[in-house]
Amino acid sequence: MIRMISPQPYFRSLFLLLCLLRHASSDLVGDACGQIADGDPNVDYAFCVESLRPSAGATARDLRGLAAAAARLAAANATRADAAAAAAMRGRAEKMGRYERSCLESCQELFEGAAEDLAEAAGMVEGGRFEDAGVRLSAAVDAPVTCEDGFREGGIASPLTAEDGDLFRLAVIALAINARLK
Repeated sequence: MIRMISPQPYFRSLFLLLCLLRHASSDLVGDACGQIADGDPNVDYAFCVESLRPSAGATARDLRGLAAAAARLAAANATRADAAAAAAMRGRAEKMGRYERSCLESCQELFEGAAEDLAEAAGMVEGGRFEDAGVRLSAAVDAPVTCEDGFREGGIASPLTAEDGDLFRLAVIALAINARLK
């Protein structure tokens, strides 16, 4: 007589293990965001957690993985900011002066460079090249600031303030996490 073992206890164990792993990843995000928010006035704890948990919370196993995930998230944001700048130029082409067009074109170049820097920084972090990654991340932090400065210097309201703010905050988060790896 073959005795069948109910698979139910195994599923419960597997479910419990998955829940614990998810909780551990979430704690990694919360702990890292708490540490960097305490040490950097440019890091908002709630924004950090809300940004990283959905994208990195389940995949990052350690601080290195979290830093790389944060850099990739910021790179994706830089790409969206680039698209927003292009859309602003298309949507306002006839009403836009030369200076505003020049600012938007400059912002696009800055966002493209930031996306490239952030993507490369993610690879550098994964490869343990934290100082090199820090240089790339710092350059990416400067991009949205430079974009906003261009509009401000010309006395023009920036149509990219939200995009610049998000990119700045995400790049700062990646930079701050990377700094803990040195």
